[in-house]
Amino acid sequence: MEASTMAPMSFELTTFSANLPTLPPVPTMDPSLTQAFVATTVAPVVANSDGDVGQQAQFNLDPMHSFMVWNPSGIFSDTFKPFIIPITGLIVGTVLMQIPKTSTWGKLTLYFGAQSFMNIYMGWVMRTSVTVPAGTVINGEVLKTDLTGCPAGFALTAMQQVISFIVFVVFFLVVYWTPYRYTPKKLNSGFEVFCVVIFGCVFALNIALNNFSLGYISIAVNLIIRSCLPLSTFLSQQGLAIFGLYPFKPCRWKEITLMVIGCLCAGAFTMARIMGSAASKSSDSDAGSMIMGVMMCIASLLCGSLNLALAGVLGETKLNVYDTVAYMAIPATLFLLPIALFWEKKVPGEWPVVFGKDSMTDYEILASVWSLNKWTVAWLVLSGVFSFLYNIVQFSVVHTLSPSATAFGGNFNKAALIFLTLLLPFLRVHELPGYPYIEVIWIAVIINIAAFSYYGWLQIEAKNKDQARLLGDNGDDDSDSEEEDSSQ
Repeated sequence: MEASTMAPMSFELTTFSANLPTLPPVPTMDPSLTQAFVATTVAPVVANSDGDVGQQAQFNLDPMHSFMVWNPSGIFSDTFKPFIIPITGLIVGTVLMQIPKTSTWGKLTLYFGAQSFMNIYMGWVMRTSVTVPAGTVINGEVLKTDLTGCPAGFALTAMQQVISFIVFVVFFLVVYWTPYRYTPKKLNSGFEVFCVVIFGCVFALNIALNNFSLGYISIAVNLIIRSCLPLSTFLSQQGLAIFGLYPFKPCRWKEITLMVIGCLCAGAFTMARIMGSAASKSSDSDAGSMIMGVMMCIASLLCGSLNLALAGVLGETKLNVYDTVAYMAIPATLFLLPIALFWEKKVPGEWPVVFGKDSMTDYEILASVWSLNKWTVAWLVLSGVFSFLYNIVQFSVVHTLSPSATAFGGNFNKAALIFLTLLLPFLRVHELPGYPYIEVIWIAVIINIAAFSYYGWLQIEAKNKDQARLLGDNGDDDSDSEEEDSSQ
């Protein structure tokens, strides 16, 4: 998932709150729902042979729905299984980084572990974590399917920004009176403040739309759409160049052809996934939710491209991850709040059944989840801490690698996670469709990865040639100056 990453900044919060329209009411729930939910998830206290308290009573949750449990029928719960690979990558990468000869491979492995962990965790918390288990009696009817996830992408992103800012403040205060005191980069002009605000809003919208999409589509669909970032960024830059806001990029037809092929394959992959889902379930409801998720993911992709293009227009602010949190968290949160509070969108899965309405705001979803299962909200809060730590790992690792190694790592991470999602059942949000859709999916993903990998290699080769040309020019200048000195 492209994850998110102290001059005084004041905001008229009192005036803002005073002018804020009345919040929409939280959907009313039948009293039997809460009682039935507790009855199905809370069990008597059971002590094992070691005297430990049973997990059901300790966490008020069915053990099969908790994040990390001992499952008598297997070593790990179904929830924990998807995290085995990224956690292993984090551990192995950390170990390899301690050995000088394998330090680069260790950083790449750590980068893969961190990036895949965040993608899988956000997909889990937004889409597959169990909020209300099947079998719960709701309004006199038994819930046939689990109520899963918390599809409140904008509210979640705003929450992540606030939590990241709190973590930063704690870090800032802890190290302030130590030799490791950290001082954020000073913004010296109104233009730099403007750049930070623009970057913060576009960056937050990029992350929010991506989180939103994860509530409706699988990780594989999300990643293969986001693999089209090179083409969307190129088009954004060329569009800005038409208005004189950005220099025209050279049109290398081989690279453009590869990007177009990769994007066409991403489109074929996505269409096969949607059509296969509709055909297997003989219903348009799940396919309709997937289409909404795809549209939001494309919008997130465009925001990411705009963010990269604006970097060239507005100038490089050279903020590190701590500066980014310090300056952008509050503006980004204020930008996202109205969307989270007042925009109603269609909710997926069993949400319409539980709450009796097809559309809800993020505020309504969060308030309802809080009343049903506070552990789900706890996982959302924890995502803010994980986001802050991930940004630190990403900034620290990527900035110590060469550009070619970074490009290789990013392409490999996407490709590996897409393949793992298709190969491993416990990483999937939906079951894979049957013939002929599954064949289209595999062919499309293989060509997509091959095309963008070759494109990345061409980019690296072009950069290496440019660097060699610059070194050659500098060498010629030095030799000319030596000849002039010797002639004198």
